[in-house]
Amino acid sequence: MLFRLAVLGILAWTIAASPVHAAVVGDASVPYSATRIVTVNGKIYEGKVFHTPGKQRHDADINGIPMVFILDIAHRDGVVALPMLNSYVDIPLPPLMAELDRRKLERDAVGEDRVNGMRATKYRVDYTASDGSHGEGLIWLSRDNILLKLNGRITRAHHHKPMIVSMRLDDLKLGPQPKDLFLIHNGLHKIPYEALELLFNMRAPKKRDK
Repeated sequence: MLFRLAVLGILAWTIAASPVHAAVVGDASVPYSATRIVTVNGKIYEGKVFHTPGKQRHDADINGIPMVFILDIAHRDGVVALPMLNSYVDIPLPPLMAELDRRKLERDAVGEDRVNGMRATKYRVDYTASDGSHGEGLIWLSRDNILLKLNGRITRAHHHKPMIVSMRLDDLKLGPQPKDLFLIHNGLHKIPYEALELLFNMRAPKKRDK
């Protein structure tokens, strides 16, 4: 469960893989790299994000384990690679991410703003996905559809306690990204999703006082 929360928090509203030809939230029309700072229920995850239209990569450290998230927007799926274990696992995109496109947000624009010097439109989000999960808050999108910032909370179906999420991009640099950043390299072995959850939820034994 902790792993699912971390994944959902890190990816929340990053890519909304909506129906074909829709204006996909976060699928910027320009390539870029940036430092991405995500806070999930008070815990901070900082890493790099690399984007090229149709694909996105996030490097993050979760529970001391380096992970690489690679998202294929066109196919609405992704993988998590664990380089230190030479392994990877397929991950589904949560419905909250898979059903929202920018055109649905236009009526909820609340004004223009600047985020780290870049012009952005600020939108209010209040959406319930088909699985019952609900997202509400504010997001900031650039003219090129870069998700620059978000503040909100996610309530999962059958869970009363919301997950508080915030995200911002720092050190944003526009420019082409190497294609191999978005590939699963040879030599990595596929493992079940459950194995990754088990690994993430493991805790080192406490040291005894001498």
